[in-house]
Amino acid sequence: MLKLRTAEEAVKMIKDGDTVVTSGFMLATTPEELFIAIEERFMETNAPRNLTLMCAAGVGDLRGGNTGLNHFAHDGLLKRVIVGHFGSNDQVVRMVNENKIEAYNWPQGIVSHVLRARGNGEKGLLSRVGLRTYMDPRVSGSRMNAVTKEELVQLVNLNGEDYLYYKAPKVDIAVIRGTTADELGNISFEDEIALSMARVAALAAKASGGKVIAQVKNYVKAGQIEPKLVGVCGIFVDAVVIARDVEKNHRMTPGSLYDQSMAGHRQIPTGSMKPLEMSERKVIGRRAAMELVPNSVVNLGIGVPEAVSAVAAEEGCSGDLVMTVEAGAIGGVPAGGLNFGASLNPWSITDEPTQFDFYHSGYLDVTFLGLAEVNHSGDVNVSKFGPRIPGCGGFIDISQSTKRVVYCGTFTAGGLEVEISDGKVVIVREGKSKKFKKDIEQITFSGKQALENGQEVIYITERAVFALTEEGLELREIAPGIDLEKHILSQMEFEPTIARDVRVMDRSLFGDGLMGLKGVIEAKKNR
Repeated sequence: MLKLRTAEEAVKMIKDGDTVVTSGFMLATTPEELFIAIEERFMETNAPRNLTLMCAAGVGDLRGGNTGLNHFAHDGLLKRVIVGHFGSNDQVVRMVNENKIEAYNWPQGIVSHVLRARGNGEKGLLSRVGLRTYMDPRVSGSRMNAVTKEELVQLVNLNGEDYLYYKAPKVDIAVIRGTTADELGNISFEDEIALSMARVAALAAKASGGKVIAQVKNYVKAGQIEPKLVGVCGIFVDAVVIARDVEKNHRMTPGSLYDQSMAGHRQIPTGSMKPLEMSERKVIGRRAAMELVPNSVVNLGIGVPEAVSAVAAEEGCSGDLVMTVEAGAIGGVPAGGLNFGASLNPWSITDEPTQFDFYHSGYLDVTFLGLAEVNHSGDVNVSKFGPRIPGCGGFIDISQSTKRVVYCGTFTAGGLEVEISDGKVVIVREGKSKKFKKDIEQITFSGKQALENGQEVIYITERAVFALTEEGLELREIAPGIDLEKHILSQMEFEPTIARDVRVMDRSLFGDGLMGLKGVIEAKKNR
């Protein structure tokens, strides 16, 4: 029953043409030492070749470098990728742009649920997630370049309703990561930010007749892991590899080797979090936070939306909200930057498929997501900008399933300089790139589908607030100090509908000190 192997021994299980599924959320639960061993084996022996690589989240360090999926970015090693997010894997993106590999980009939750379906012995997944976006075969069917031909997503009509059918590939190898393994191969996750994709990846592999390789940092005798703490049972694990360089290859997140609060082992006072300095980012975060209601259950995207969490903490409102992140944490305060995916003081931590069950059910009250490109119809692109391909991550899953969607971002990009002075917004230097465009490169969010779903959608910037209507984008609010023609209309490639009663954005957003968010939220209790 002893399953202990070196990384070099374990990766020899991988054969030419295999489909390999990995856990990982940035560097969290990413089996980096196994990735290194796969890369080194290929460089030395030219094997394995023509792999299909599948993962749900962005896997690697946001700062770039040879981490995560970049270890696979060699001619001949990869044939195809099916990923939820390309993250910082610039070398994989290069291969996509150069048509050297086939590439599909699926929603993060869809990837996790497709693998769960495969683990159940099913051949695919039926879902409404992705309709009218670039997942839809009527658009591009999730294919990201010219050499990607096979249709892995099909449009199906059942009882008069459209669905997308995502094919579930056979999984030959799952490479996963946990914290501790015992001699029987049982894996626990006590020092990770979440269980991630580890369990469903393992089940998908075993249901396909494949193998499971697990990277851990601790190894104990059989029986020393409490049964209820076992996230992946030893009967599913074929090889266990102990990480040799924990600091480099078994980090909790890119920003933290280990943090007790993010692991759920210790509570820290949220008041110890440093407040945001006054900036356009804080203004957007404050205005977005005004959309909260008492006891809101929310999700925050990466980037500017993270400011909502910081504002809530500064205003003493964290305890009134239940914040969630795609990696699996519910409750607490989402960590940002290089710790994105984790939460401080989480109430509970679940796996990604369960978290996305929760999201797909529509249980969230509101989500705050990034704003990159928007057209007149309210469609949003956050997934592809010429050769830059971040991918969609959990964006489509969440934006299509949540009652109220709040997009957050600056009005323009590329060198924008803003000052907040005397309660007004001053545009010191306009950004070079317009975000409100006549045509967007990819539809990551469909305004038409949102209207059909009955969702409420608003778009918040430092200088204006828009809402989605049947006529398209409607201007609802303007910041003090902003000129409608000079700072808004001239910086858009289309003319929005302008509400009859355009309001001035609340002046508390632009002042020093607290903005009184607690009172704003409390006032909604009896509505």
